[in-house]
Amino acid sequence: MKNSCLIISLIFSFPILSECNFNTSDYIDELRNPSNIKNIEITIPKSKKWANNLFKIITDESSNINPKFRDRFEGSVKVYYIFGSCNFLAKLRVSGDWKDHLRLSNDGIISSIDVKLLEGNILNAVRFKLLIPDTRNSLNEVLGAMLLKNLNFIAPETFIIKSSVNGIFGTFLFQENAEKEMLERNLRREGPIFEGNES
Repeated sequence: MKNSCLIISLIFSFPILSECNFNTSDYIDELRNPSNIKNIEITIPKSKKWANNLFKIITDESSNINPKFRDRFEGSVKVYYIFGSCNFLAKLRVSGDWKDHLRLSNDGIISSIDVKLLEGNILNAVRFKLLIPDTRNSLNEVLGAMLLKNLNFIAPETFIIKSSVNGIFGTFLFQENAEKEMLERNLRREGPIFEGNES
């Protein structure tokens, strides 16, 4: 009995890494539909270090993004649905190989971001990217993913979404990573995933 009490107290002593202000079991179908997402808000507490990292990438002489600037930062991802919101802890880093994944705006520097949720998921994706749309030919990428799905190919969930990073607003391309969750969403057994050559 003492061991059972100890296990239960240990389970409830760990911090909750994701939370929603609605009962998720009441919205199972709605949570699978990207059109129910209004926007995504990313907050990186170490915003000065994040901004310095982006500045170093822009001022670096190389035309591509040096791997030394791909450090992961702890942060939170808040998703606003039409019926409520969910908050997730996440690891975040700059995404992309080339500097077209960064843009200067009046408010600061906007970049494509690679997101790894530490608990929970968005549209069943645990890892995804928020890409500057021009880096993937904008709506052409969305159209391509839709076309592949209609031809019964497995394609990553891809759509345009309004987002903000530390208060800097922009429009991004949400694209899930090619991971086991993508196979599960498409009712496939885990196995090898072959991707096209980007070049």
